[in-house]
Amino acid sequence: MEIKDLLQLNLQYFADKGENKTNIDDIQAKDNSTDASKNTEEQKNESVDNRIPYERFKEKVDEANALKEKLAEIERAQEEAKRKELEDQNEYKKLYEQALKQAEQAKAESLAIKKSAALVGAGYGDEQAKLLVKLVEGETDEEIAESIKLLKATIPAQDNYGDPNPFNGAKKKPETIDADEIGASMFERVKNKIF
Repeated sequence: MEIKDLLQLNLQYFADKGENKTNIDDIQAKDNSTDASKNTEEQKNESVDNRIPYERFKEKVDEANALKEKLAEIERAQEEAKRKELEDQNEYKKLYEQALKQAEQAKAESLAIKKSAALVGAGYGDEQAKLLVKLVEGETDEEIAESIKLLKATIPAQDNYGDPNPFNGAKKKPETIDADEIGASMFERVKNKIF
């Protein structure tokens, strides 16, 4: 844009004090119509300039495809070299296998601790829990709880009382005493005392 386009002022309008009135909007509309025709001509010129000949386009596409194929071959060669290197060094496999064994042992130990804690929580003693851990099945909390429920039905939990002799009878229950009897006995104790 030029400076003329930014400031369009009709000085005659101000000088004549309204005698020869020309509309500023009409002047701007005329200028805009000429600008629009200029813009379409410029767009036509640009679109013609941006065209690429088909032969040149095809050469670039073929070149890009050839580079992609070379890159794929190089990547395959690098992967093959890494695989051969690992095959030569079987120590990585041994270390990996040892790590897997250690992970399995840690998992088994944590599962055994979980099972023994659940057994102790169900009322079994520490010694009983150590023996019964092998009988508890499952890996999740629900499976362990269900297995302990079945185990509890078969093997009762440790009791804190002694087993009575089969020929002993039940103890005789004490007689119940009313409040009247308690009051009478207290009166008898106090009656003979001198104050």
